[in-house]
Amino acid sequence: MEANAETWCDRDKHKLFEYYVDFNEWLDSDEGATIREAYKVDGISVPSKAFYAGDTEAYDQAFKEYRKERRHEVLNERYLCEQFTDSHWFDRNIQRFDQLIERIEAGDVVPFIGAGLSKAGGFPTWKEHLRTQGRTAGIDPSHTEKLLANGQYESVIAEIEASRGRDVFTQEIRDVFSRTGEITNTTLLITELFTDTVITTNYDRLIEQAFDTGAKNAVQVINGMHALAVPQTDRVSVIKLHGDIKQPANCILSKSQYNAAYGNAVIDMSLPIPKLLEYYYKNSSLLFLGCGLNNDRTVQVFRAIKQKVGDIVIPQHFAIEQAPETEQELINRNAYLLGLGVTGIWFQKGQFEYVEGMLRLARNELRYKGKFPDNTNKVAGQATNIRPRKSSVFEALKRFLFLKWSRDESS
Repeated sequence: MEANAETWCDRDKHKLFEYYVDFNEWLDSDEGATIREAYKVDGISVPSKAFYAGDTEAYDQAFKEYRKERRHEVLNERYLCEQFTDSHWFDRNIQRFDQLIERIEAGDVVPFIGAGLSKAGGFPTWKEHLRTQGRTAGIDPSHTEKLLANGQYESVIAEIEASRGRDVFTQEIRDVFSRTGEITNTTLLITELFTDTVITTNYDRLIEQAFDTGAKNAVQVINGMHALAVPQTDRVSVIKLHGDIKQPANCILSKSQYNAAYGNAVIDMSLPIPKLLEYYYKNSSLLFLGCGLNNDRTVQVFRAIKQKVGDIVIPQHFAIEQAPETEQELINRNAYLLGLGVTGIWFQKGQFEYVEGMLRLARNELRYKGKFPDNTNKVAGQATNIRPRKSSVFEALKRFLFLKWSRDESS
């Protein structure tokens, strides 16, 4: 058997050096010039490596300062402390971010992607899209705006279908969401951090495109209506709750379709999508990204589950969210999310680059521990990757749905 080539880190027992990729890149860049000059490694071909080899203790100290500064910057220390007069909400951010890292490290986190992430890739939000739908259908713009302002999104769809037919609405969906979007750094970070399962309410194919940049046919798309589709262990499962733009006629769009998928008037937990959401809500830590988490159908499902389980301990869920601008609003929003079982991690309103920053920070924090969510040894040759979940998730989900169906039938 051919022996693996010995690396610089193996010879000098400096494996930890390769854990700190982001720090080393920073140190070797223009930003790290002051540190390089202070420790007399400036001008060397790879200053970070020379620094580590020459004075590991000083390197460690510089790294600790760098890590602290990056964490405080990305987790919005300046804004939260200035906006809310002290460090209370920033301290919460630090604690909650570390709780999220623990769940990612355990392999328990499943990202739940909303329209906010697709907007960064060049797609409209659902509200913006319904405006264009109304224009294409010839609906009075002031009437459309009134419905949207009241959150009556499904009513906009129902009126378009009633006046122009479903074909007009379906074609507009195809026109807007079938094109190739821009794969953002945020989307790429999601594909690095989560290589098992992703859930989304989006119709576009931005997530699939991001995963497919690394390997052909890397993704298996599962329609939310087909909860028992067998996940392939060698592919990423992208669960598209409301359908896929490749089959726009089968997307859940209208009020009647939402009623059929979730229940009419009240949530019907015996239906495939609510049961699927219940399984992941009870057995995974969901990370909501680009989601409004207001009173849409998925939130109604989570609220129904939370009320049903009562004081039973469920996995901790997370949302990276814009912080409201007043403390009372933040207090209210924080309580609202926790009422759904969701822990908020806050960033300054409108500064969406912090979502990317937090995901990047999460990736780096895992690297510092020598771990990475992948089935390959990406860091210093260590077999310390985050455990895969898919090998058992299908059987568990199947048992869960079957037992629930049996109870529902017998009641």
